[in-house]
Amino acid sequence: MMAKQVNPDKPTKWEVVYESEQCTSIWKYDSKITTNGPVSVEHKWKKGFDVPVSTKKKTLGDLANETKKVLKTKRPKS
Repeated sequence: MMAKQVNPDKPTKWEVVYESEQCTSIWKYDSKITTNGPVSVEHKWKKGFDVPVSTKKKTLGDLANETKKVLKTKRPKS
């Protein structure tokens, strides 16, 4: 069995910095953990910019629960 050789010239950890008018985003990569995307993303908001309250995306379960609540409130009472 042959061991996989690692190229010593190629870094395993690196960062990419994106600048915009609202924030600075730092994307951190580690090829030992995953090769499909960043390991973490950090946002540093600039002064004078209102930070969004929640950037969390809703899951399918959250959306289903919201529709159930709406349907229950629209039922006619008997």
